[in-house]
Amino acid sequence: MKAFTRSTLGLITALLSTSTLAAGTLAVGDQRGNARAILEAAGELKHTPYILEWHEFANAAPLLEAMRAGSIDAGSVGDAPLTFAVAAGLDAKGILATRYAGNALIVKKGSAIHRVEELRGKRIATVKGSSGHNLALQALKRAGVDPASVSFVFTTPAEATLVLDQGGVDAVSTWEPYVSFATSQSGAQIIADGRDYPAINYLIASNSAIVSKRAELVDFSQRLTRARAWGEQHPEAYAASISKLLRIPQAVALLKVKREVNSIDDNSPEVLKVQQNTADLYVKNGLIPKPLSAAAFVDLSLSQRK
Repeated sequence: MKAFTRSTLGLITALLSTSTLAAGTLAVGDQRGNARAILEAAGELKHTPYILEWHEFANAAPLLEAMRAGSIDAGSVGDAPLTFAVAAGLDAKGILATRYAGNALIVKKGSAIHRVEELRGKRIATVKGSSGHNLALQALKRAGVDPASVSFVFTTPAEATLVLDQGGVDAVSTWEPYVSFATSQSGAQIIADGRDYPAINYLIASNSAIVSKRAELVDFSQRLTRARAWGEQHPEAYAASISKLLRIPQAVALLKVKREVNSIDDNSPEVLKVQQNTADLYVKNGLIPKPLSAAAFVDLSLSQRK
């Protein structure tokens, strides 16, 4: 039997690897206007060597529940809801990180509240354990306001801004596109936002998928990395895609894109620092029962693989 040359063996290995990848399916959870929107706008969903199965969720909480149930392999969520879910037993890791500035504390147009300090004794609507909840806690801490002096009203992001307009709460702590829609359409005012309070958005994956679908996750992470870079360079085109997808005005979509930032952050120590601060804040405020180590559920090495 003729011996294989080294180049022939390399070709066979490459073909086998491609075949294995092509046979795979990656089930990805998304929130509207997030990963899928930027991937489509950047043209990064063409010719994937595996089947992409998309699942859309209203916010991070049901997405994380779907991952816990084994219905999805990966998804896009913030550092705060990931912390909340891991503390409740989610077996997953953040594998690609972006800096996110789209969170904000907003008040109704004409409100007498202009500073975070004035929220003492007031009602703040947010999603429990969410990035909005995290921002509110960070802002209150910096302003010297005891969170126990504030009444948190836990609801969905869409309901939160509606209740604010109706006067049912004094403030809302939420994220994009709800922030830009409220400020543009209802005249809501921002009293604190993500530019001053660091937050991380992740592509997360279940630990089982990291083992069984590593090649697919590496490829998907690389596509999302390229797409995020494209979005920074082409905000108008990205906003046009979001406007169509979410059926919101182009001006609102562009404001959302510019406020969010969403720059890839592959500096593991810095990402871990932000994540650890979030976990520690949630322990201190009784949102999770015991301390967590950020390094136990954040691993950017997979997405950094060349």
